[in-house]
Amino acid sequence: MRDPRPGLAWSNRRLRRRAAYASWMASGEWLSRRQAWRDAWVAAHRAEPRCAACGGPWSLSHGDLHHRNYDRLGAERDCDLIPLDRACHDRLHAILESTPAWRRLGREHATDVIVARLRRDATSREGVGDGR
Repeated sequence: MRDPRPGLAWSNRRLRRRAAYASWMASGEWLSRRQAWRDAWVAAHRAEPRCAACGGPWSLSHGDLHHRNYDRLGAERDCDLIPLDRACHDRLHAILESTPAWRRLGREHATDVIVARLRRDATSREGVGDGR
């Protein structure tokens, strides 16, 4: 479980929620849920998932599923989860946790805005040096 940002203490409620999250993420059920998510993605898109932020390869062994919300933790819908490679997932969390303004947007909205920003940044990096 991630530690709170320096200078901040977590409430007992937040500690309980983080413990429940850590327990779920370490469970065999979560591993099964990840597999089911991947299988549903492949069936729907007829292709392997790609990182939603950079478009790079995503796999069960080298990718993360970011929770857009925790409302249904343990019973996530496919739309609650976004495939991100580990580097993009780390970048998303660095931005999400950089200022309280992101939290005020709500996790789903903030996640969608940040993923769009990361996608735009990845696309603009692709154009560097090729005359665009």
